[in-house]
Amino acid sequence: MEWIDERPAWLPPIPPPHRGRIRIILGMLLVIGVLATVLVTAFFGGIISMYLWWPLAGGLLLLVSGLLSRRRLP
Repeated sequence: MEWIDERPAWLPPIPPPHRGRIRIILGMLLVIGVLATVLVTAFFGGIISMYLWWPLAGGLLLLVSGLLSRRRLP
């Protein structure tokens, strides 16, 4: 290993390549799951519970936070 292979201490750390991927996947799963549940329940003529707002809001929050963490700021 040569001395030029080491990263200088004054450089900022390299961010992980897949930043926010887990939050994006979990958010998408929650949002798609809630929408599928609503569509199936509505198709069969059932009553849609207002408790479905909580997983939908949580999924949207995860999705937005994951997408915002991928944004590169100068």
